[in-house]
Amino acid sequence: MLSWLRPLLLVAAAFGASWIGAIWYWRANNRIPATADLVLYLLVLPLALLLAFWIGKKIYRSVTAGAAAAATATPVAADAAPVDTAPPVGIAMLAASVRAPHGASPDELLAALADGAARPELDNTLYDDYGFPIMTARIADIDVDALREDMAPWLEARGIDPAVFTEEQWRALHAGSAVVQELAAVLADHPQLLEHDTRLDTRTPSPLPMLQLLPLWSAAWPVPARGTAEQWLAHLVAQAGWPKERIATLPATGPGDEAPADAVTVLTPLLARVQAQAASHNATPAASTLALVLACDSHLSEAGIDRLSGAGMLFAAQRPQGQMPGEGAAGLLLADATQAALLSRDEAQTMLRAVGSAQLNSSADAAGRPDATVLRQLAAGVLATSRCDSAGVLALATDTDHRTGRVMETMAVLSELLPQLDTTLDTCHVGAACGSCGPVTYLTALVLARQQVIERGGPVLCLGTLDPYRRDAALVAPPP
Repeated sequence: MLSWLRPLLLVAAAFGASWIGAIWYWRANNRIPATADLVLYLLVLPLALLLAFWIGKKIYRSVTAGAAAAATATPVAADAAPVDTAPPVGIAMLAASVRAPHGASPDELLAALADGAARPELDNTLYDDYGFPIMTARIADIDVDALREDMAPWLEARGIDPAVFTEEQWRALHAGSAVVQELAAVLADHPQLLEHDTRLDTRTPSPLPMLQLLPLWSAAWPVPARGTAEQWLAHLVAQAGWPKERIATLPATGPGDEAPADAVTVLTPLLARVQAQAASHNATPAASTLALVLACDSHLSEAGIDRLSGAGMLFAAQRPQGQMPGEGAAGLLLADATQAALLSRDEAQTMLRAVGSAQLNSSADAAGRPDATVLRQLAAGVLATSRCDSAGVLALATDTDHRTGRVMETMAVLSELLPQLDTTLDTCHVGAACGSCGPVTYLTALVLARQQVIERGGPVLCLGTLDPYRRDAALVAPPP
């Protein structure tokens, strides 16, 4: 939007200044302008001002570009070393899955967002303190009773009370189970599964890598619920054919047992591990990287709505900057080059080139004009790390929702860093369509960034703006 608004304001200013000045002059001198005067002062003069401004801007840019080139020429010549322009080693995004209010697959969800009609709606079961229905993003086909029935024998065998999960956590786990089953089906095609199963001596090292199961939980999930959910998800992976002894369930938590995790915190060490492995040329199973990153959450229960309302964070007519609760699940199957070659499928491969995170100086929810400096610098840093020219980025995926501050931050980065992108055709904003859903929202944006790379064949930038104190960025691109 800002990309065309600024030139429009400049044109309006040129014509406005010329017209006001001419009219004031004619009235001050009690003069009736002739036709030539009208053409000269009301048309030719503003066009001349715009032309002079445009020529001056071109001259200024050529001069500054020449000065910059001269300043950088000496160090380059002195170093006499070739500049490495190859992109850094990335981690392969082998497969992706999503369950969202407007789509049960990445391509379906991306198409729904592209249509522009995907939005939260008035809920027919949840109401605010005044008895009015609230705006939510609900998945229509979640069947909690079916999941309870499937899990009942498994829970009973382990002596776990089904009440360990709240109603909203059952809904989240239903979506998360579907995502894990879909990604685990890809693992079932691993060509070394047979070799692992036919080993005569189980003490012999397995040819299979250790699968890291990395779930992301919001702060609303207590430790017992997380632990039970992680065991269930690992059970689903083993049920699909991956050996349970080759699954490492690593709870994705931050400092302290109660701290939630975010996608960037999990993806950063994975990417660093892959890059270190590539540098050491170690392709052994022990050094290989294979990970399933998952997020599932739901805010759709009376308790969840009460939490948001009590904190003054629930969207309402009198609180337009509040959150619209949602639910869903998203997952990525990630691998290094060795495992990617073994598990490669027909669809185009995508690579996660770089990820980054930065802290804001103050809460983005505080009153005042939003500052996009941190997000812009973070995005520029991710592009630089990936050795990707901003002009080559083909699309933008974000977790941005309807809140004005987040939208203005995103639009500022779009206009200043990616002016070539169309704000409607080349962007998708998960939060605006699917509501607020903890770590699910940004991971869903990454899933859609992968889908955009597959469809467009070029790099896609992914931004995270929902957290009040943190900003995230990642670059997804095709293989070099």
